[in-house]
Amino acid sequence: MSHSCSNSHIRMQLLTAILVVFLYTSCVQREVESEKVVQLHWYMHDTPFNGPNASSIPVTGYNASDFQNELAHFLRGQIYLFDDPLTQGPSLTSATFGRSQGTYSYVSREELVSYVSYTVSIRSGEYNGSTLNILGVNPESKTIKEYSIVGGTGQFRRATGNLEEEIVNVFGAFNFSATLSENATIYLPEDTNFTFKKPASLVE
Repeated sequence: MSHSCSNSHIRMQLLTAILVVFLYTSCVQREVESEKVVQLHWYMHDTPFNGPNASSIPVTGYNASDFQNELAHFLRGQIYLFDDPLTQGPSLTSATFGRSQGTYSYVSREELVSYVSYTVSIRSGEYNGSTLNILGVNPESKTIKEYSIVGGTGQFRRATGNLEEEIVNVFGAFNFSATLSENATIYLPEDTNFTFKKPASLVE
């Protein structure tokens, strides 16, 4: 094969590679542009440990029945079930938004870190009847936590995105309760079958 033929072959390979990259970039660009974005905000109220009003309870782990032992709450392997009310404002008596239901378990060998898996069930407003599935790791030393949105149902089918969580109020001497502010950024495929409307800011 002559030197000119070899160069022509190399140029053809380069042009082919550039075309593939261009087509892939164009597809990705169209996919990103076709997404809808929904932003939601709500407050979660978590009341752990024992008592008739507990919204999260330990189900297994070291000495899970000993609610008064401070160390028992934070030992690796302890698993909690929770069913927390969600409201539109920071007060527990604010208008209802929905429920968060799932589990968290302490997983770290060296620090207070829990693995969180739960579903947000929306029970009011424009997205009533839809759900979001949330997964992630909760380093308890961080002020703001971030989790992944990995799916949903109803108007949030095939949803992706992220949820940021921040504790805004903690009360109680030991068996404390917490109010958490949660902001969700949700990405939906363009072909999701509902009319998109930018949600108004939620106020108490």
